[in-house]
Amino acid sequence: MDVFAAAMKNAGWVKGQNLDIQIVSILGSRKSPPEAAADLLALSPDVIIAVTLVSAEPLHRQTSEVPVVFVVGSYDPVEKGFVASINEPGSNMTGITDLEPSLGGKWLQLLKEIAPAIARVGVVYNPDETISAPLLPAIKDAARRIAIDILDVPIRNEVEIGRMITTFADNPNGGLIFPSDIFTAAHRAQIIAEANGHRLPTLFPYRFFAVDGALASYSASQTSEFSQAAYFVDRILRGEKPANLPVQTPNKYEMVINITTAKALGIEVPPAVLSIADEVIE
Repeated sequence: MDVFAAAMKNAGWVKGQNLDIQIVSILGSRKSPPEAAADLLALSPDVIIAVTLVSAEPLHRQTSEVPVVFVVGSYDPVEKGFVASINEPGSNMTGITDLEPSLGGKWLQLLKEIAPAIARVGVVYNPDETISAPLLPAIKDAARRIAIDILDVPIRNEVEIGRMITTFADNPNGGLIFPSDIFTAAHRAQIIAEANGHRLPTLFPYRFFAVDGALASYSASQTSEFSQAAYFVDRILRGEKPANLPVQTPNKYEMVINITTAKALGIEVPPAVLSIADEVIE
């Protein structure tokens, strides 16, 4: 949000002067996403930023008038019905989507480069969410090219996290990939602790996973996406319609490696990989 506010200031919108930013979150509250969406709409905002699919979906159902800019999400906004097309949204919604199916293959290659001994990789996801589905074929295609065995590892609740990781760690030379979904983000502390405790190299989609102790992450830069969101909000506040503002893809990707975790796992990350990392956490 600091990045967003700074980008808005550069566009001429200053908090406390001609801009008011209010945040409505379900984190730490007992409210459902539809209830939080209703609270937000009750504030009569000029523009709404919907962070993740969880907030975008109820807003899509509850308003067709208030402009909504969606940001941070690996989903297809056309498939979700948010927009008619990427180039011509045709509705009250537009924004940024970081859905890029080829990213799945990049994750696998990167995990193999960081931990060359890996021979089998579990792709962990919640089957009740559809966010990860487009990425799975790319992961499996990349696995065939570099001779890695891929296992689908569906998990639906906290109890299954520990059981899954313990079972997977029974065989050697394993690693885990966690595609972007809400379940993984919400339970990342447990997942990271369990995986590190069993000395399993893991790769996650966003920087905050690596900051929280995961081995590595690779994804679109979330801070960059919020800077892009400011572009949409500025245009809308100046009178343009979301219907006429094409959906954008991220303009920056970042790779983050937690070298402290790597050392704890007994992994010596190759210098060539470290040299191309955007951030190394020590």
